[in-house]
Amino acid sequence: MYPLQLSSNADSLDISFLESPIPKNHQEKIVSHLWGSGHQYQKQHLRSYFQYYTEQCRTAFLSHGSRLAIRTHQHIIEIAARIQDGYSRSEVKEFVQKSQWSTDPTSENSINASIDLTVRLLCMLDVGEFENAFSGREKLLWAQGSLQEFVRERLSEAVSLENDGTKLDGAFKACSMVRIAGFQVEPTSNLCDHLRLRDVNKTVEVFHHASFLMAHRQKSFFPPGLVDETLETLALLFPQGDKETEKWYKKQDGPEELDEAILRCGKVDRRIRDYKYWHDRLVILKTEFDESRPSTITQWWNDRRDVSQWYPLWVAISLTVLFGLVQSIEGALQVYKAYNP
Repeated sequence: MYPLQLSSNADSLDISFLESPIPKNHQEKIVSHLWGSGHQYQKQHLRSYFQYYTEQCRTAFLSHGSRLAIRTHQHIIEIAARIQDGYSRSEVKEFVQKSQWSTDPTSENSINASIDLTVRLLCMLDVGEFENAFSGREKLLWAQGSLQEFVRERLSEAVSLENDGTKLDGAFKACSMVRIAGFQVEPTSNLCDHLRLRDVNKTVEVFHHASFLMAHRQKSFFPPGLVDETLETLALLFPQGDKETEKWYKKQDGPEELDEAILRCGKVDRRIRDYKYWHDRLVILKTEFDESRPSTITQWWNDRRDVSQWYPLWVAISLTVLFGLVQSIEGALQVYKAYNP
């Protein structure tokens, strides 16, 4: 392994991308290049992104080791700058080849891995293949053209399912899906997997990096409107100011990996027809949620989607329990009297 410290300047990004934890001043400089300047970020806004950043860098290194064409945060920034300027894949490869940052021989494979790592850190999309990274879904391979063209092709509008004027009511939120319908909500750092429902175990994946999305509202590689719509889906599932949601979210496992900005995504749009990019996944999710029925007493108690049925159900259950209790007491008294005339 090459040494972690490549520069004596504390503010320099000529530091190994394997440094951990990444100091706050380095984090701020990195996101100013990758996300754009002009934003002020709190430590908690950057925490979940740099958890992802560190994991991706380690995965790339475990897959390619010292053969990687890059060594430092600065190398990542320089590749990112060319990608942001609209260089094609072949032009970016040529730039990396000419830069010769590594003293070890670098293969085309390792150059491609260095570019794919940079793309992942730029767009939070699982682009490319790393040997030590698990992914059971379709591979995203950027092979030609600019990254913007590739991303806009992969993340296109998806409106093919009928919604019949469906309205996404107040019960359609993440904590209710878990408490009422037995869903599992799994945070994902791959934007392509947002709102994907795995039928096997009723797991819905949610791209939870709200701070990343907020930083990309004005200018990004993403198709027009995609970032805002993604934030609207987060506002839908994690309504701002909803105490039940806040309490549930803060109890989730791995709180250091979660982005609390997800609880401040703004107003909710409940008209499903207004969603273009995530429309079909919302239709599938809503249909599955509506058709699900509670399987435990706790879920039955929490299920107030139809209040007109909820009250009669629990009145009937209460009366049944009460009458059963009365009959048990009467039976016990009769037995007692029989033995004690």
